[in-house]
Amino acid sequence: MTLEEAIRILRSPEGRDETKRVYLLRRAVDWAEITIRAGDVSRDDAESIVDAVAARAEDLFPGSQDTFAIVYGVRLRRVLEEVYGKSD
Repeated sequence: MTLEEAIRILRSPEGRDETKRVYLLRRAVDWAEITIRAGDVSRDDAESIVDAVAARAEDLFPGSQDTFAIVYGVRLRRVLEEVYGKSD
């Protein structure tokens, strides 16, 4: 794929829509991490936040549960462990 082809795809309506959905998901994951790291929520609430972000990912990208678990789930699980310790 050439640079011109990639730019044409990204500028297409489909490319813009996907870019927007990726942006929204990334913002949700960043917000979840910041909220959990702030330490003002219980572990149960933090886990609920992670579940809500996973649900949002599924809304934005249907069928993406496995991809979310690999890309963002690992990151958020690590944050939970760093803030609350390993789960029982």
